[in-house]
Amino acid sequence: MVNLDRTTLDLVVVCISVISMLVMLAVWRINRGIPGTGVWALAASITAPAFLVMRLIGVTDVPKALIIAINNSLALTTVLLMLEGTLRFRGYASHQRWRLGLVLIPLFVLLAFVNRDDMIRRYLFHDAIAAALMLANAFILIRKTRDLELLAAGIGALSMSAMAAAFMLRWHLAFSADDNAQLAGHPLLNVVYLVLVLCLLSWTYGVSACCNLRAQNSILQMAREDVLTGLPNRRHVDEILDRAIAMSARNQQGFGFILIDLNHFKAINDRYGHQAGDLLLKEVAKRLKSFCRHADFVGRIGGDEFVAITFGVNQESQLDRTLLRLKKMLVGPCIIQGHTVNIEAALGSAMFPTDGRTADRLMQAADQRMYLDKSVPDNILAAVTQRAAL
Repeated sequence: MVNLDRTTLDLVVVCISVISMLVMLAVWRINRGIPGTGVWALAASITAPAFLVMRLIGVTDVPKALIIAINNSLALTTVLLMLEGTLRFRGYASHQRWRLGLVLIPLFVLLAFVNRDDMIRRYLFHDAIAAALMLANAFILIRKTRDLELLAAGIGALSMSAMAAAFMLRWHLAFSADDNAQLAGHPLLNVVYLVLVLCLLSWTYGVSACCNLRAQNSILQMAREDVLTGLPNRRHVDEILDRAIAMSARNQQGFGFILIDLNHFKAINDRYGHQAGDLLLKEVAKRLKSFCRHADFVGRIGGDEFVAITFGVNQESQLDRTLLRLKKMLVGPCIIQGHTVNIEAALGSAMFPTDGRTADRLMQAADQRMYLDKSVPDNILAAVTQRAAL
């Protein structure tokens, strides 16, 4: 059986817990905009004192049972905060749950003090709750994740699952022991102790990787998003269009590409100012978003030009009907800074592969039809209506 020197083990445990605390505090300071990082940092900050307080046994006059009760209270509070941080990180914030958690903490403290003189009863209570919270933590962290996100979250989830296994092993030892003396002398207790603190360090690395990945994704998202309207920008539009062409060519499916240009936008800017023009663009973006089905895509390619990609379109009549619905939703009055402004837009469409098999060809075809709509909109709408009715 493996025998570990307790003094050396305590020193290792304290060092690792302090390192975990410092890392999580740094992660929180760097990623303060990411939900859950502050709660994780608080959990790591409580873990270090929880382990440090154990070094007081035999050094001070504080009763050993009292020190162990404090350690158990802090340990369960830490596990609860880990779970709360994970729930927030995964988008499950709840003030009601947070208030319930604050109520549970005094309950943990009370039960830890009630069981402070009975090692078996203490482990049966403490480790069952800790294992359940750890398993819930691991499940929520990897739930609905994939690719790189799953890889990063998997490190933390695996660490918490290992901690849950260690708690369950210690619970089994307590359940099987005849008395406290037999349990206290079991050599596996130090192994469980070491596994728990090593997994704590692994959990720190895992959630740090999750935060780093989310921060990187946020930066990439900002690079592909139009700052004013929140729509995908020209770079993202080009990526989606190229992807749509490749996918449709493989699946022998068509899709529609629609180019949108606002009429008289410069006149609105000149008359009411650029701030009013920005508000108008936001209103147009809002209407485009409401028009989109789940499978469709809209974006802004610059200035007062927007695009829409509609998938599953294999006939011109389908695209014409889509074009009409979009135009009816876009055009019309809106209130901008107390002024009634009439939104007018010219639309041009192209269909893959009928009008082209490359992004340039589709853009060119849609652009030509858009300018035709801009010059004689009534005639174009009449022609589209007539085709759609066939």
